[in-house]
Amino acid sequence: MNILAFDTSFAAVSACVRVDGQVRAWRHVATARGHAEILLPMVADVLAEAGLAASSIACVATVRGPGHFTGLRGGIAAAQGFAQASGARLVGFDAFAVVAAQMGVPGAQERRLIVFDSKRAEAFFQLDGQVPGAVKPVDFAPTGDAFLVGGDVAAVFAERLRALGKAARIDPGESLPDARTLAALAESSDPVGGPLLPLYIHPPATTVPKAQ
Repeated sequence: MNILAFDTSFAAVSACVRVDGQVRAWRHVATARGHAEILLPMVADVLAEAGLAASSIACVATVRGPGHFTGLRGGIAAAQGFAQASGARLVGFDAFAVVAAQMGVPGAQERRLIVFDSKRAEAFFQLDGQVPGAVKPVDFAPTGDAFLVGGDVAAVFAERLRALGKAARIDPGESLPDARTLAALAESSDPVGGPLLPLYIHPPATTVPKAQ
């Protein structure tokens, strides 16, 4: 299967083409902004390197959230547009599932914690695959004595856990979703049944226009 996967959810943009279980092309750029401007040329580059036309892609995958609002929405819009134009099936994953797939196996007594920078005072977090939420590091006090911590603010939360007298081990794997992992997950995933809806922990911040 020819798979195109890309991610724009946090402080990076990555894209990958995977063909019959093998990565043919991959790009990654760490960036805090400009995701939309980077993504489409990056997609063109990986398709060219893989020697594939857009019409030959059978599946397109991206992260549906949580993430930084502008980058996240841009990635979802690009994935939906590409799928509609090419006829490829569309697959979406939450960022926690992608990073969990990049992490090692927790020890027998460890809980798996994934934490992402939300660009607010709080971080997005998920424990052991449960319902995600948002919390300030100073308020984080989970049950359990030992943790395997992943995500781009793992060090901050590991320090908090140790201050509480708990063991915290930072996972050495990729701390943000990687398009190569997305592509691998997409091989055995069902397509979405409609529009790919973003996963938000907080509603998007909006500004209401002043009355005229």
